[in-house]
Amino acid sequence: MTCEEKNPRCKPGARGTREREAEHRLKLVLLGYNFQMAQVATKVRVRILFFGQLRELVGVAEESGELPAGATLAQVFERYAERFPKLAGFRNSMVVSRNQEFAAWDTPVSAGDEIAFLPPVSGG
Repeated sequence: MTCEEKNPRCKPGARGTREREAEHRLKLVLLGYNFQMAQVATKVRVRILFFGQLRELVGVAEESGELPAGATLAQVFERYAERFPKLAGFRNSMVVSRNQEFAAWDTPVSAGDEIAFLPPVSGG
């Protein structure tokens, strides 16, 4: 596709099409346009697992969900605590993991993460 086909304001000149296109791209770069801009996701998809009593309270062992980019594990839990109020009572005694490793509540989630909520366990 030529410069003229891409941009109707591009004027044909005495030089060849490739030269005009290169000059046009250079002008856009000098004006601050970035052709290598990374895509930014506003939502991330994660897998959420519930174990033991928590699974019984929620009614499912696992669920997939979309979260805002930058959400923390605490925000994921709060989302479920709003849907299942009895779940909120377990917050201080349970642990959370991200991708099969224990994690702090303020850990941010990323696309494709596996989040697990684990109830308190006793034993001897």
